[in-house]
Amino acid sequence: MYKILKKVIFSIITAVTIFSYVSEIAMASEPPADIMKLLHNNNPLEPTKVFDDLYCVGSVSVVAWVLKTSDGIILIDSMWDDHDAETIINGMESLGLDPSEIKYILISHGHGDHYGGANYLRDKFGAKVVMTKVDAEFMYSLTTGPNSSRSPKPPVDIYVKNGDEITLGDKTVKILETPGHTPGGISFIFHIVNDGKEHTAVLWGGTGIPRNAKEKLTYKTSVTHFEKESKEAGATIELTAHLFVGDGFKNLDTARNRKKGEANPFILGKSGMDDYFKALNKSIDDAILVK
Repeated sequence: MYKILKKVIFSIITAVTIFSYVSEIAMASEPPADIMKLLHNNNPLEPTKVFDDLYCVGSVSVVAWVLKTSDGIILIDSMWDDHDAETIINGMESLGLDPSEIKYILISHGHGDHYGGANYLRDKFGAKVVMTKVDAEFMYSLTTGPNSSRSPKPPVDIYVKNGDEITLGDKTVKILETPGHTPGGISFIFHIVNDGKEHTAVLWGGTGIPRNAKEKLTYKTSVTHFEKESKEAGATIELTAHLFVGDGFKNLDTARNRKKGEANPFILGKSGMDDYFKALNKSIDDAILVK
C-alpha cells in the first residue's frame, strides 16, 4: 500500500511540475492551444537544410540546429533523450552530414528537452558540452517535470558566460546570458550563409516566462539585453528550438522546398525583427502586470 501511495504522490508531483512548466510558456507569438500535446509529440520532422550552412533536425516537440563550419559542426541544443539523439544522428546523415564531426553541443538552458540528447552524443562522438555553470547546477538539481529521468544529465565540459564566443573553423557563436526562463539560460548570435550571402541569426534561448515576479523582471532585463545585442549585430534572422511557435512548421516546409533565389521565410529583415522584438517585449510586459 505504501509503495502504491508513494507512486501516486510522485505521479501527482510530476504532473503538477510539468503543468507549471507548460503554463509558463509565453512567446513572441500566441502559443497554440494544444501546447501540452505538442511538447510531448515526438514524431520526427523532415530534416531540412534551411540555409547554406545551417540545418534543422528534430521533432514536433523540439528541434536542434546544426551549424556546419569549415572544421566540424556546432550543434545547438540536443532534444529530450537518447532516442532523440538518434533522431539527430539519422537526420544529419540523411542531409549528407557526418555526426562524428560534432565538436560542440551548445545547451541553451537546463531543461530536459534541450540537454537530454547531449550525453549520448558526447559519449559517441567526443563532442564538448557547453552551458553556463548556473544552469548546469540548475539542471543537476531538478529531477521532475522537464528534468525527469527521461533526460540524462550530461557532464559539462565548458562553462560560458555573457560575451564569450565559441569558435570552430570559420564560424563564431556569441553567447548572451539571458536568465529568466531558467536561472542561467543563454541565447546565441552567429552568422549564416543563404544563397551565398552572409546574414546574422539570433536564437532566443528561453522560450517561457516565469510566474515569479522577481524572475519576470529578470526575464524583461534579458529581453532588453538580447534585443540590444541583436540590433547591434544587424540580425535579420530569428530562430527557435520550438517550431510550434508562430509559423515555424510552415516556414520549415517552405525553406525545404524553395529554389535558390526564392525568399527564405526565416529571413525576417529589419522590419520583421522589429515586429518580433515588439511582440517579445509585449509578452513580458503583459506578464509583469499579472500579479
